[in-house]
Amino acid sequence: MRPGIVTLTTDFGHEGPYVAAMKGIVLGMTPGATLVDVCHSIAPQNVLEGAYVLEGIVDAFPEGTVHLAVVDPGVGTSRRILAVQAAGQWFVLPDNGLITGVARAHGVEAVWEVANPSLARRKVAPTFHGRDVMAPAAAFLAGGGAPAELGPKVTDYILLRNFDLIPVERGCIGEVIFRDAFGNLITNFRGDHVAARAAAGCVVEVGGRRIDGIGRTYADSPPGSLIALMGSSGWMEIAVVNGDAGRMLSAGPGTTVWLRPKS
Repeated sequence: MRPGIVTLTTDFGHEGPYVAAMKGIVLGMTPGATLVDVCHSIAPQNVLEGAYVLEGIVDAFPEGTVHLAVVDPGVGTSRRILAVQAAGQWFVLPDNGLITGVARAHGVEAVWEVANPSLARRKVAPTFHGRDVMAPAAAFLAGGGAPAELGPKVTDYILLRNFDLIPVERGCIGEVIFRDAFGNLITNFRGDHVAARAAAGCVVEVGGRRIDGIGRTYADSPPGSLIALMGSSGWMEIAVVNGDAGRMLSAGPGTTVWLRPKS
């Protein structure tokens, strides 16, 4: 069997040896694997951002892809490491909610705890499970290994509540879950939730500003306009045409967003 694709998503940044060390482990165990860097600029320890990024790539990769994701503020503690099967793909990650976006959008087929010490590196550093435990597990799956050999099957795993909307009288409350490189603010309002409200007429309120209606694309409004639209990943986002919404609103992940009917 030809080794498959292994993607890497971390909060390690591009400096230092950390990402390269994980790649070395994967390639050493599964020569010929195709490695894809998704993102290494997740804000440090920001599990919510990591969950958004993972959900945004699932539809772009073929079945059998293994996604190695390390945003792990609990490294070295009793938190578990999981191998999650979802959308015909694999996700090797800590059990801290990092799987939330994928689970909400695609469901989960099965979950195993990565607990077999014979599949980890001989010496496991308590501060670098990404290299010593998760990378070997990802390489094992990419090489066609049976998930049952990783450890026991489990049915409980952590999901973040940030992906859930709060219904209120005359509308819903959500929040910003990601700020991209352009300063666009991606919210936890999904397309199916927004579509009916947009058709009936709605307003978005964020950072003390009001936006009337949901736009189709950035170029439909003049430069400098604050707009709301459905982004390519299927989430509603707040943007400034040719500008930076995060900077204009002094907003980022965690900022409250209201979606209300027009009065």
